[in-house]
Amino acid sequence: MQLCFRFRDDKKYLYLMKQWILFLFSKTFLKTALFSILSVLLVVAGVLWWMHRTTQHGKTVVVPDIRLLELSEAVEALESVGLSYEVIDSTHYVPGVNEGAVVEVFPKAYAEVKLGRTLFLSTNPSSLPKYPLPNYKDQLLSYVLSKFEDKGFFVDSLVLIPDLSHDLVLKVIDEKGVLAEEQTPYQTGSHFVFYVSGGQSDRNAFLPDLKGLTYIQAQQTLMTYSLNLGATIIDGEINDTSAAFVLRQFPEFQMDAEVPVGSSVDLWLTAAYVPQAPPLDSLPQ
Repeated sequence: MQLCFRFRDDKKYLYLMKQWILFLFSKTFLKTALFSILSVLLVVAGVLWWMHRTTQHGKTVVVPDIRLLELSEAVEALESVGLSYEVIDSTHYVPGVNEGAVVEVFPKAYAEVKLGRTLFLSTNPSSLPKYPLPNYKDQLLSYVLSKFEDKGFFVDSLVLIPDLSHDLVLKVIDEKGVLAEEQTPYQTGSHFVFYVSGGQSDRNAFLPDLKGLTYIQAQQTLMTYSLNLGATIIDGEINDTSAAFVLRQFPEFQMDAEVPVGSSVDLWLTAAYVPQAPPLDSLPQ
């Protein structure tokens, strides 16, 4: 009896398999399968075409150098190559750059980006912010210089006053010739003169090596050594003086050379990079 039932089950299974195979090769199934495959291919092709049109896949452009350009000029340059822009940080003032000009761009100039990419621009503020003048009375010159630099203030020169102390800031005069009181608001980019204690005897300062420094770095270094900036001579064409390099100086740098405190140092500037002399401890013995 059991063998009879098993034989019937096997026969039923073979019949179902035969019907399934016949269905797989039937015109109805083949038409349905072909239609499904074509539908999938059309959907994939449509998605790829849409991505190509919307993302400009495979098309790239080189980011133009728009630094120091007015925003309107920068936008025109970007749109001419198919790029868009967004202004992100317009609160930080950069000395020596026109108000409203582009100071930074990301991705950086000459980078290769997709067509239609949005660039992020940082511009110099069109209206300069005001900051309270840092406390300076009887503070060390180097400390006060760093505080003024943080606010975007310029120190044009030092005036030494005979005093029991030395290298302490006694008073600050603004560009109008008025005493600049501590915590008084001034626009960033304002210029000042420091009156500094110079002791009661003639003092000398070591002459720093300024060759290869930028103009801004050279100014800061001179102030740190209690020296003044003298004449500035331009060698060739320079668009941005603040980023120019010191080609040479007078008096010329010599090891252990000293000059009177408060002396002026003349600088020759160039737009081309000038390599700095290596530190003494890095020279071969």
